[in-house]
Amino acid sequence: MKSNRLTLALCLAAPLAQAEFSNTSYSFFAAGFENVNYSEHLDNFGGSKVDSSFSATNFVQRSGGYTAIDEHFGFFIKTASTLIAQEETEKWDASGFSGPVQEDVAAMNYQALDTTMAYHMGNGGYWLLGIHYQKISFSRFGWESTDQTESFADSIEDYIRNTPALFNPIQTGISNGSFKNSAGNIITTEAEYFAATRYKPEDTLEVVFEDASSFSLTGGYEYDSYFMNQSLGLRYIAGAQLGLNLYENVLNSGNNKALTRNFGGGIDLRLTAGIGYQFRPEVGAMVMLDANGSWRDGIKEKLNSAQTVELPDNSFYAYALTGSVFWNF
Repeated sequence: MKSNRLTLALCLAAPLAQAEFSNTSYSFFAAGFENVNYSEHLDNFGGSKVDSSFSATNFVQRSGGYTAIDEHFGFFIKTASTLIAQEETEKWDASGFSGPVQEDVAAMNYQALDTTMAYHMGNGGYWLLGIHYQKISFSRFGWESTDQTESFADSIEDYIRNTPALFNPIQTGISNGSFKNSAGNIITTEAEYFAATRYKPEDTLEVVFEDASSFSLTGGYEYDSYFMNQSLGLRYIAGAQLGLNLYENVLNSGNNKALTRNFGGGIDLRLTAGIGYQFRPEVGAMVMLDANGSWRDGIKEKLNSAQTVELPDNSFYAYALTGSVFWNF
């Protein structure tokens, strides 16, 4: 009888022992595919609201690790980057027009670095607080007109002619002989001016490069079953983090300077979920799904009384599906 009771006690104690919290360090590497989506919004471009839309699927990597400090604290260092960026068509739509008013070919790269402190609750869950760095780089080229471009160009000219703040300086410049056409001849009439400056994407737009770097303060919560059970069996992760923009630097080849902003102007959101298998306490593998989103307000800076540099509102979100290997040798 005593032998049976002892056996029962050991059977009950075994799973309880496996479910004890353990703050253990690990490293990981992941690779897979990420769908990136990017859009820009201008409230007034030639009298119309203009929005761009771009989507592509890129080959990416994720890597990093977790280091335990004591029973409650530890920190994560994680990196993300695009390995191969696909080129896809980007479309630009304007209010009042039934289709895109211009198109181009674009390629986009995404990089991120997260340094995050973790405070463990002792049940597999932990609070997160840290700094998120991201860099979104893109190139645009191969500009083309569409069926709507001519009508859009007409609307821009009409808007300029009916906006004294824009049209009066043009009339003054024509009177003073300040404008020249592509052949170097002085423009003497309004018709010549609008012919020389008419909106023609393939003729007037060159290759555009942009790097947008930012730092955000992030906080959130995550659960990882690894901290409760590192023996053979299923492992799963789920969590969310929200970030507030601290610093932003945007360099666009269309401007002659970089634009910066301190505090405010945007938010970040990141979601993580994963499921896999722990083959042994030192090695595991998971399928991970993570989503990253950032929303940035436009930046405008007045260079002098006659020139203002402006970059539009923009949004970026990406979904990555990767295969990950974890180890703690």
